[in-house]
Amino acid sequence: MTDRAQRVILVGLVITLALSAVSAFLVFPAGVSAHANVARSEPPANAVLNDPPPQVVIWFTEPLEPALSQIQVLSSDSQRVDNDDSAVVEEDPSVMSVSLGDLPNGTYTVAWKNVSTVDGHRVRGSFIFSVGEPLGGAAVVETTGQGLFQSPSEPVIRWLVLLGGLAMVGGTAFHLLVLRPVLSSNGLPAGMADFRAGIEKLALRVVLSAGFVALAASLAHLVVQAAVVHDVSAMDAWGGPMKTILVDTDWGQTWLWRIGLLSAGLVATALALTLAGKGRWDPESWWTPNNYLLIGALLLGAGMLFTISWTSHGAATAGIESQSITSDFIHLLASSLWAGGILVFLPSLIFLNRRVGREDRTAVIAAMTPRFSAVAVISMGVLIITGIYGTWAQVTIIEAFGTTYGWSLAGKLGLVLLILVLGGVNLIWIRRRLETHQSAPLWLGRLIAVEAVVAVLIVLAVGFLTSLEPARQVASREGIGFSDGLEFKDTAEGLDIELTVSPGQVGANEFVVSLADRFGNPVDNADDVSIDITSLDVDLGKTTLIAENMGGGKYGIEEGLFSVSGAWQTALIVRRPDSFDARTAFRFITAKTTASGSALISPDPDKGQVFLGLELVGGAVLFIGVGLAVGGWRTRRGTPLFAPGAAAAVVGAVLLAGSVVGGGGGDGRTNPFPPNQASLAAGQELYVQNCLVCHGELGLGDGPGSEGLNPPPANLIIHVPLHPDPDLYEIISDGIFGSAMNPFERVLSAEEIWHVINYIQTLE
Repeated sequence: MTDRAQRVILVGLVITLALSAVSAFLVFPAGVSAHANVARSEPPANAVLNDPPPQVVIWFTEPLEPALSQIQVLSSDSQRVDNDDSAVVEEDPSVMSVSLGDLPNGTYTVAWKNVSTVDGHRVRGSFIFSVGEPLGGAAVVETTGQGLFQSPSEPVIRWLVLLGGLAMVGGTAFHLLVLRPVLSSNGLPAGMADFRAGIEKLALRVVLSAGFVALAASLAHLVVQAAVVHDVSAMDAWGGPMKTILVDTDWGQTWLWRIGLLSAGLVATALALTLAGKGRWDPESWWTPNNYLLIGALLLGAGMLFTISWTSHGAATAGIESQSITSDFIHLLASSLWAGGILVFLPSLIFLNRRVGREDRTAVIAAMTPRFSAVAVISMGVLIITGIYGTWAQVTIIEAFGTTYGWSLAGKLGLVLLILVLGGVNLIWIRRRLETHQSAPLWLGRLIAVEAVVAVLIVLAVGFLTSLEPARQVASREGIGFSDGLEFKDTAEGLDIELTVSPGQVGANEFVVSLADRFGNPVDNADDVSIDITSLDVDLGKTTLIAENMGGGKYGIEEGLFSVSGAWQTALIVRRPDSFDARTAFRFITAKTTASGSALISPDPDKGQVFLGLELVGGAVLFIGVGLAVGGWRTRRGTPLFAPGAAAAVVGAVLLAGSVVGGGGGDGRTNPFPPNQASLAAGQELYVQNCLVCHGELGLGDGPGSEGLNPPPANLIIHVPLHPDPDLYEIISDGIFGSAMNPFERVLSAEEIWHVINYIQTLE
């Protein structure tokens, strides 16, 4: 077997195995959102309590470092009133609590600080609650001492780490995929023989320099991290603070891995530089010690980039951590091939334009450009696909583009658009003229120089983005994307029902129910209009509000309370003397700018796997498409593209199939279907078919099949209100051992069971 055939097979196997590893990583996800901000708390922010709470519990959006996280509870005169036993819960490291004594009436401030195990960011904040008295004007909650960045130097340091890492990995890949094959080809001009070693050494020196930039910036990042977390200066961060970060935090452990991989990659690159130009240049012998070293450096550099993804915003996106890490890592690899390739291509062009004769220079550049163009096209396609996923995961809603993160991302996208235009000019106009126009190589160098500057600016924008809190978290906390009022409409039992809730935020709200018949005439003869309010996030029980007839078909409630931010359900019941009861329900999210948590807006976990599957399938189409364009799967250039394309297609198909099989039925804790007219009708039909025979038409347990059963069928009117939704689901699905209540898991789907639960909860 020839070296070329071995090379094709090895490249395909390496990429296929990498994608298979990604698949395994996704099948067995790690359980770890960015910046550990408050998701919710007990007591909630701005709560007014009749009795003092025994403790304060805060749920955060990320796991916390126990040694560097704390809660303090302060009285109005700034005295601590907690028991100084703040601790992170072992079973769930995203939860922290502190116990309290018997608090007298008054207003109390909960001050918290933490360090995330995911991205290492330190965050501070506070909120208040009161016991036995109103909050009054002090109810506004402000976070304390939390700026845009942990440190003014953090975005620049992150930029340098990224820039160095991308240039190191991408430059090595450029050397292996573009430079080395061209310099080793049989068709290389004779005049280039004296310049092969020089240009190879130049490229490796650029790669080595980039690696040292990443190494120095990583060391600076450690110093800044230790200083920020311990509230000391950079000089005082050396010693104990730095040791604590390295030994006691997950961020420090990941940093050590990054430094180890980076250092090993630098050693391999330095050895390759030492061997550059030595030995015989045999175009049929691709497997040389130099190339072995560079392949090792490439894999080590890719591992270094993975440590960045492991502590990225993607790793802190609750519910889709594994998918987001995978997408972010693919994004970084594509960025390195494109941006890093440009940063090595540019000095190579300068070297050729200054030292090599025109004919030889033109021939070499004409051979290098199509190779790099193929790499750049694939990389940019992958960047666009993975960038869409990252935008969805970290911005989530259009309104969140109004945050600092959103504006920064928009600026980055503008730079990407600019570089796409420049790349298009190179690909369509200059590349075709390289062999026929004397000035084409010079123009290529100029445009590549502009592309390099834009690439550096894009990486700078990424440095800022990775230092900022994600747009979705800021939008959640500041109420961005939430309307000032809520309005819902439905039709049930021939009655048009409209519900308005103002202002639709945490605290007291006004509810107005408008009723009209099918002809639009107001209905003002309702005997009873009630609204059951239930939190879908916290078990607060059910609150029933009775509306007063305001005339003209309107029924109002002046003060309905949403005690916490998050997802809520309102179930309406309209009883009229001349019609069946009309029932419907609506679900929505309440928020308050100064008191809400940071997890109200988050990407749908069910969509995360679907989108990643589509991302991989899109990447497969891209690889296979380019493979066809360069000659097809039977050719030497096409085969290495078909292998990763096929692997990505398989993994993407598995993810899509898994999302279809695993979808539907909710999370097992909250009924995913509101009890509206459609759900109740479906539930009633299923009840008649499967339950009526034992439980009876009204749910009294007196159905025609109930005689002689021991124990007798349950009276649903009595028993259903005693059980929360998950218990009811389990009873119907698994049955009750020792009774005639058989399991229905093979008879009814998860969706059908939830509809039945909605219906039996209306029996009265």
